[in-house]
Amino acid sequence: MRRNGSLRAGFTLVELLVVIAIIGVLVGLLLPAVQAAREAARRMQCSNNLKQIGLAMHNYEGVYKIMPPALFAADTSLGEPSGEDDDGFGWMVALLPFVEQQNLYETLQVNGHYGTLGNQSIRDMLYPGVPAGTVIPGGDTVVPGYRCPSSVLPDFVPASWTIPGSHLVGGGSVPNAFPMSIGYGTSDYKAGGGSCYGDYGVMHKIREGGGARFADITDGLSNTILSGESSYVTSTTSSSSRQSTPPTAFRDWPTWIGSFGSGQDETVRINGRTNSPINAQTNPNKMYFAINDDNAFSFHPGGAQFVFADGSVHFISENIAIDTYCKLHDRRDGIPLGDWD
Repeated sequence: MRRNGSLRAGFTLVELLVVIAIIGVLVGLLLPAVQAAREAARRMQCSNNLKQIGLAMHNYEGVYKIMPPALFAADTSLGEPSGEDDDGFGWMVALLPFVEQQNLYETLQVNGHYGTLGNQSIRDMLYPGVPAGTVIPGGDTVVPGYRCPSSVLPDFVPASWTIPGSHLVGGGSVPNAFPMSIGYGTSDYKAGGGSCYGDYGVMHKIREGGGARFADITDGLSNTILSGESSYVTSTTSSSSRQSTPPTAFRDWPTWIGSFGSGQDETVRINGRTNSPINAQTNPNKMYFAINDDNAFSFHPGGAQFVFADGSVHFISENIAIDTYCKLHDRRDGIPLGDWD
């Protein structure tokens, strides 16, 4: 015999649907906040990476009394071929001993002789046991301090890749325009290069003067960009035809080791010029439409982060006045910046 009140009524189907709907609404409200919190943490780690790069550069300059060239490539003043002035180890290789990567530095067998590696005969001289088209020992290493957690670029240069925003029928990937770069570890940071007023940044390839001294930065260390984020890939299609023409190959992948056979200094440095604004007038989802190949570019909404020559890190809006941005890349223009930050 059942006593009154001995059984509890369960949820009705309508009540369950209401509860599920409420949970769905709450998740929808919380998800953007969670994503924003995660991006804030990633951005902070990215900022710390740049801070460490700035500190390493100060230590390097303190030892050698000059900053490294953007590329340890051909020196035309010594009669070396100008066609190889964009091939060689990059400035991040020089910093390896100063970012707790001494073992990797020794694995590369640099030994103070950087050489020009785009020319196969010279590459064979430096690495006689490494076949052509094979990554030199250590070049396929992921250096955590050279990668921004917000970036979704692969850890290694691939043989083929789908450039975000490219309008291939049904999507699909395109081949690497420079097969010699396949397999090398990627990076998300590049050296500050030229400005609207000429190649007067802090680091250039040897043919353009190489690295500067901190004493050469007459505009002030806090007013001059040392390095910045550049996490994007361009294609072989000209910028004027990208609206209507699918890509045929990708190029200019950012790599910490430098440029091997691509002949592109855009692998290691950015410029601050009228045609090189922050984020290249596009965004990571439409990377294919970048207007140039030497822009600062990040996966952080609205701008990119930079470390300045004084070691400070700043997030700069993609809407900064281009003239001001140019001045931040020039170490000696002598033009007052005003309140830009």
